[in-house]
Amino acid sequence: MPTCLIDSREQKWDHVRESLDRMGVLWLRSKLPVGDYGRMDNLATIIDRKQNLNEVESNLTHQHERFRRECQLAQDHGIRLIILVEEPWCRELEDVKEWVNPRRRRWQQIDRAHSQGKMLDRQIASRPPITGAQLHQIMTTMAEKYGIEWRFCSPAETGEVICRTLQILSKPG
Repeated sequence: MPTCLIDSREQKWDHVRESLDRMGVLWLRSKLPVGDYGRMDNLATIIDRKQNLNEVESNLTHQHERFRRECQLAQDHGIRLIILVEEPWCRELEDVKEWVNPRRRRWQQIDRAHSQGKMLDRQIASRPPITGAQLHQIMTTMAEKYGIEWRFCSPAETGEVICRTLQILSKPG
């Protein structure tokens, strides 16, 4: 049975570990060239797990160069990179347009307060954080440019989706 490799830098993955253990999947922590999860015997497909769209937004706006380099590295080495986003209500990339950025909502609250002469001690950027539609466009562009795939699931489904995607089967009996 194939062994699932989990990147040693992967954090907050207890729910995935518990799921893998429950399914009887063998796993090993090791540094991966990109992403978070792969098969020990075949790194042609690697999954990069994101906790939610907030993390995706942060990766694509505040850490864009690092994220872009990782996508480019995967593409250069023929690695199929799947970004698995744990967002229960989101089932496909098109759904991202409906996402409400909590940082944008907070920015708008403070901006409104500023216009009323309130909360003047709170600094905000000159432009608001991106919308769901803007995030969708960036994600679409990254998929087209680097060949990455965006997939979505709930945290409870993550372990099973990883195993199904990587074609890792649980040990019999």
